[in-house]
Amino acid sequence: MIRMLTRRTIWLVGMVLLVLAPVVHAQYPERAINAIVPFPPGGGTDIFGRLIGQQLAAALGKPVVIENRAGADGNIGMAHVARSAPDGYTVLFNSSAATVNPAMYSKLRFDALTDLVPVAIVCEYYNVIVVNPEKVPVRTLGEFVDLIRRNPGKINGAAGGTRLGLDIFRLQNNLDFTVVPYRGGGDAILAMLKGEADFMIINTPGIIAHMKAGKLRALATTGPQRQPDIPDVPTTREAGMPDYNYGSFFGVYTRAGTPPEILARLNSTINAITARPEVSKALRDGGAEPVQQSPEEAMRRYRSEIAKFKDTVLRAKIPTMD
Repeated sequence: MIRMLTRRTIWLVGMVLLVLAPVVHAQYPERAINAIVPFPPGGGTDIFGRLIGQQLAAALGKPVVIENRAGADGNIGMAHVARSAPDGYTVLFNSSAATVNPAMYSKLRFDALTDLVPVAIVCEYYNVIVVNPEKVPVRTLGEFVDLIRRNPGKINGAAGGTRLGLDIFRLQNNLDFTVVPYRGGGDAILAMLKGEADFMIINTPGIIAHMKAGKLRALATTGPQRQPDIPDVPTTREAGMPDYNYGSFFGVYTRAGTPPEILARLNSTINAITARPEVSKALRDGGAEPVQQSPEEAMRRYRSEIAKFKDTVLRAKIPTMD
């Protein structure tokens, strides 16, 4: 009799918790959200992250605290989120490293496909090939490629977080230059401005002011069409390099296993944010195109990008890193 009552009590408690769960999740968030940017301040990922974080805090009525956890091409910040509690209070703001690193690293401290889940895709973007005009006095992409070929191994390319764009550029064009890794886009940009690096391939938010000031010179964009924020810069196709296209997307992620009600709340809120005219303009001014997708669509895109980059690394025989 006692055993039966105990089982019945357990069953009743379980049913109550099941009924109350949606109510608890509906109250999300009840406290501040910690948003991890896996790169130092100043790069495109950080700029987009702070833009979305500010808007998200206003929409949810709770603080969104940006924390830059840089290192290992973004892997330290991603691993932190992958090991966090699945409650929606730790999120990841990330760009191409989210899908490139699972292809470029053979020994990650987390499983990108099972430990992390995309909440929303904020925008998609392409990159721009820029040089330090004082060190590299070229004005076209063709002139730059000729310069590299005349000086094998002497030109330095700054990798701001992920180096895959540089590796593809090198392999497709049979070029010999040195890739210098930095902790993130902000550090790589600083190296360019100081003359430590000759060129880089990066998205525009962190460099647009330096381009306008003449400190950096854009040779080509890596997308299928010109970017609205730099309309005078040709595409790689227009510049005589039709096969080189390199872009990605900026997304918001959290720990796998987070309740679907919380994922849905974050997703709908972020989609509403990126649909606002002032936010869409800010993203476009940074060379990105706003995107609104469901969690399911974001997951398909996330998995597809990882598979694509793994295939690229395999076919191009790019050596992976530990």
